[in-house]
Amino acid sequence: MTANELKHIIPQGETTTVQFKKRTDDAYKMGTEMVAFSNSQGGLLIIGVDDKTGAITGLTFGEIQQTNALLVNAASENVKPAIVISTQTVDIDGQNVIVATIPQGKDKPYKDNKGIIWVKNGSDKRKVFSNTELRVMMQNCGNLAADKDSVEGSSYKDISLSTLRHFLYERYTAECVAAGITNTLIQTTEIDAIVNAIDVNFTIGQLLQNISLMDEKGQLTLSGLLLLGNSIQRYRPVFTVKCVSFVGNSMATSEFRDKMPDREIEGSLLHQYNAAISFITRNLKSIQVEENFNSIARLEIPLDVFVEILTNALIHRDYYQNSPIRLFIFDNRIEICSPGILPDSVTEDSIKEGISKPRNQLLFDNAKYLLPYTGIGSGIIRAMKSYNHITFENSYAKEEFVVTVHRQEIDKESVQDKPKSVYDGVQDGVYDEKILAFAVMAKSRKEIMDLIGLSTHSDNYERYMLPLLKKGLLAMTLPDKPNSKNQKYITTEQGKKSLMRAEK
Repeated sequence: MTANELKHIIPQGETTTVQFKKRTDDAYKMGTEMVAFSNSQGGLLIIGVDDKTGAITGLTFGEIQQTNALLVNAASENVKPAIVISTQTVDIDGQNVIVATIPQGKDKPYKDNKGIIWVKNGSDKRKVFSNTELRVMMQNCGNLAADKDSVEGSSYKDISLSTLRHFLYERYTAECVAAGITNTLIQTTEIDAIVNAIDVNFTIGQLLQNISLMDEKGQLTLSGLLLLGNSIQRYRPVFTVKCVSFVGNSMATSEFRDKMPDREIEGSLLHQYNAAISFITRNLKSIQVEENFNSIARLEIPLDVFVEILTNALIHRDYYQNSPIRLFIFDNRIEICSPGILPDSVTEDSIKEGISKPRNQLLFDNAKYLLPYTGIGSGIIRAMKSYNHITFENSYAKEEFVVTVHRQEIDKESVQDKPKSVYDGVQDGVYDEKILAFAVMAKSRKEIMDLIGLSTHSDNYERYMLPLLKKGLLAMTLPDKPNSKNQKYITTEQGKKSLMRAEK
């Protein structure tokens, strides 16, 4: 720390990461300040500056010696567990001040020697009494994980069997295929037969316990509920996504273009993801790529951007925060607000470089078998490569991480209305990728047509779904009963390979 740097910092006053002291002779009080910094973002204790006026009062040689000894004593005896700090004496125009650097702690929560936990509260500090806040602290430094917690009262009966079948096939593809259970047969195969193909020594309960999606009492862990549950909201009502499209650029308006009812998005993470993507596609503008009327239309913002950001929000949000993800669409931007700040050591800049620190490791490791992500921390990089008008805010005040996708001005003549029928000039194949990505888990004809904004009329089916079936990219789950009311459609292995090539 240089004198010029301090001359810039001091006039700005005390903040969450900067504290002034004119003098100090109380090791306990210094310990409480260090505890607050350690439990928050870390910071600087600058001694020799009046905390009321910002005037540089300086320290004598004797005071410097005494203060250094007191700070070291406070860090080792008045902070539990003890911390390591660094101190520096800086000459500012003939006045010596001590700058003590307190790092953000990696073993939270820290306490003073009376057992009190402190955190920064603006430029001041406060005591912590909330168990939830303590869990968040421990989670952020890797000492606790919400996704591994058991969900009291839950059981195997809360699992969606179709989601479970899909998950088991994706996780144990080689074992299933070796037993003759293909992608098209998985939804009609008994769970016991699938488990037997994976390991003859396991029951489904033992298998789920082995991968930590169920505990030894038969209760689902939070990861198990989020990934496989029929209704997350029965046990965790606010673990959902609130989707609202506003008129204008402020939440203060009373006008909404669109608002998704809670019942339409409640369900597993995969269901929430699909519902949120559908909400986005129906509220963004479609623009004509080329001048001719029959040219392919595309969304004003590439869908890949939201695939990555939504997946990150669902997997990496703080599940100790009792609040939903918020998806807000304004005239000039789209905001995805995830509960909880970024985990320790992760910043807005580091995530742009692909640096990832999963908050929910168990969920992170298993969600890739259901949600469209690679699991290697490259999602944000891909989103920014597709569209570079994206900003990030790690808001300590609101305790949330906000991704803002800024909408650009579009020539009104290039905007296309969403097609209502096959005769609206949309070129064949324009929805192939969207349908294949959506149907990685079996979907009905209505669900697929709802996704692309069309009716279930046979003409629409023949134009948008039948070609995928003929190419072997999409398959019926009941091929022997093509007209069954229970018929669904699922992306084949060939279809998934086609998707991967398209992403590249």
